[in-house]
Amino acid sequence: MAATAPVAAPTSALITQAQQKTVAYLPRIDSQRAHTVSATDLEGAFQYEKKYVGKVRDVYTTADSLLLISTDRQSAFDRNLASIPFKGQVLNLTSQWWFEKSKDLVPNHILAVPHPNACIGKKCTMFPVEFVMRGYITGIAVMPCPRG
Repeated sequence: MAATAPVAAPTSALITQAQQKTVAYLPRIDSQRAHTVSATDLEGAFQYEKKYVGKVRDVYTTADSLLLISTDRQSAFDRNLASIPFKGQVLNLTSQWWFEKSKDLVPNHILAVPHPNACIGKKCTMFPVEFVMRGYITGIAVMPCPRG
């Protein structure tokens, strides 16, 4: 029996539109490579007690709050690999969106989002819970994938 090539799913108008928008954004993203936020230095900008530099966020601690700055750093295996334009803004504003949507279910620490890369939060006592969410391919997207 001869092997047959997998049948490609037809391209929908929605996918075509998303691809066109992506192509339209590429020049803007490319123009911002020199303006990524790879590090922060707020010495003298305001009074803070301590600065912590994490993999993605720089955290400035004051007496009663935190200033969390989401940078454009991309890391893997405990190494900074690159800076990606708008990564920090997307991360911070996506987090803000979810905090806003869930605030009636679970109170959160967000006090303000004064800049797309920054949020101000209350100092809280951490309740150490961690979970992992994984996405799985389902439906028509599974068909071209080998079974196994």
